[in-house]
Amino acid sequence: MDELSFATNWNQKLDCNCFTTFRLHNPKYQPGKVFSITLKKKPYKKARVLEKKTVTLAQVNEFMARVDTGYSRQGFIDIVQKMYITQNLDWNTQTFDFILLETVKEAESNAGGI
Repeated sequence: MDELSFATNWNQKLDCNCFTTFRLHNPKYQPGKVFSITLKKKPYKKARVLEKKTVTLAQVNEFMARVDTGYSRQGFIDIVQKMYITQNLDWNTQTFDFILLETVKEAESNAGGI
């Protein structure tokens, strides 16, 4: 099972049934796929991708930024640029996936063999 790692529980979103994450574009983020979620390198839960939207950083609006991190759009952009500072990205063209996930309940996980 692929892993989605979080260093920070922005906006306490991981405690919710549904939550978002903003990642560099990757085809592995497909609706229906289940990921093992880790927080600070410790297992946290499992979650299934419900939907994703591929965007550039310029397309992130206030709504997306606040839901994902609790910060303003500009604060969000600053966080993203700091997170990926070593990757020499072209901020005008780099695509990202804004991903909506749903927690996989333990009973569902056990019944489904996940």
